[in-house]
Amino acid sequence: MRENHSQEEKLSFSTQLAYGVADFGPSMAGNILVIFFLFFLTTVAGLPANLAGIILLLSNCWSAISTLLVGILSDRTTCAWGRRRIWMLASAPILGFSFFLLWWIPPNQDWLKFGYYLAIALLFQTAASAFVVPYGALITDLSDDHNDHLRLNSMRFGFSLAGCIGSLLLSQLIAHWIYNPRQQLFELGLICAAFTVVSIVSSCWKINEHPHTPKSTSSYNWQGIKTILCNQPLLMLVGIYALSWLAVQITPAILPYFVINCLKLNSAVVTQVVLLMQTTALVSLFIWEPLSKQLGKKKVFALGSIIWIVAEIGLFYLQPGEQFTMYSLAMVAGVGMSTTYFIPASMLPEVIDWDELTTGERREGLFYSILMFIYQITFAIGLFFVGQWLDWSGFQAAIPGPIKLVQPHSALVAIRQAIVILPTTALIISLILTYFYPINSRVHQYTIVKLKKRRLATSTSS
Repeated sequence: MRENHSQEEKLSFSTQLAYGVADFGPSMAGNILVIFFLFFLTTVAGLPANLAGIILLLSNCWSAISTLLVGILSDRTTCAWGRRRIWMLASAPILGFSFFLLWWIPPNQDWLKFGYYLAIALLFQTAASAFVVPYGALITDLSDDHNDHLRLNSMRFGFSLAGCIGSLLLSQLIAHWIYNPRQQLFELGLICAAFTVVSIVSSCWKINEHPHTPKSTSSYNWQGIKTILCNQPLLMLVGIYALSWLAVQITPAILPYFVINCLKLNSAVVTQVVLLMQTTALVSLFIWEPLSKQLGKKKVFALGSIIWIVAEIGLFYLQPGEQFTMYSLAMVAGVGMSTTYFIPASMLPEVIDWDELTTGERREGLFYSILMFIYQITFAIGLFFVGQWLDWSGFQAAIPGPIKLVQPHSALVAIRQAIVILPTTALIISLILTYFYPINSRVHQYTIVKLKKRRLATSTSS
């Protein structure tokens, strides 16, 4: 039987801290990957934009598939260390090593480079799935309490944003000492890989996960799939999570093209803009978390999304050289973006409890993997679309050198459209889904009470 944590039994601060630390290093690596990898492939490694887009599409599609496999397997894992931490520990060295290899440039032709980067990207995404799915599902093994979920996710994404900010500060420091972009990213990849391994291992060492036999014993046949498809809160949350995180990830991926080509600013401004955005998001967490307890998660998420959309619209009208306006809009976007970091993830435990009350099954790993699966597919399609859109618009890939390429007007229009239209559309649809999402704090409290009565009755009868 699953160990029950009463609402009165609050998690210690050390447990919250240890849980959050695990996301510090992976967020450093993930942030660098999102911001620089597409740009690295097309501008440093010299791959055509369409081939770079295919690499991102295939690797992220595989990541989506692997998250489902890891979710099912981690629910069924039995280990003295607990069913989640053993996956996190095993993933750490592979995740760090494969991330480092992504920034090495083989001395080969385009198709050989394509094969190399695709293979390493697939390995990296496999290891990432083995970490992120058990890590996300671990939260429901630590507590049943609604406010604990908010605190744990706030701590997690606080460390996540701190890792993102740290990676950008580190990139600025390396750029100050090393001029060559190729060497800069190689050194940055090595350091972020080391932080990834250390943060995951140290977190697993400190978290006291309660070992138990997994309750989920379903065979995932058609009947099991049918119960998932009938889970309306889950389906709506999948859409909210996937679309809002698509906006979070796609914006910094397109930002280097927008800043350098459309605004005619120095490449160092890219890091500064993302740094401002993520620092503002981190500070805003301390405002949004208590506000979400007063207003509810749905209202806070809607308010943050609207603020972010306003900032995105402002980006569309920026003209070359408007650097300080760009900084201001980045800060406004960061305030809104902050809600995406922790609100959708905090809604998942509510869906898991609702599903247990309805079906009698406890499927944390599977549900988190479904969220990640749809998100990865959405993100892969988004990145593929950006790569193909740039290629169709006539964007010219180039290796850095003394000769600066001037992009055609069609490419500049495509970049401006991509950085505004895609994130804004995703946020608007996620807002619509949030409005119809059926679970609030009152419904969740009722669900917890009913579950506790059922568990007590089951414990007494056995």
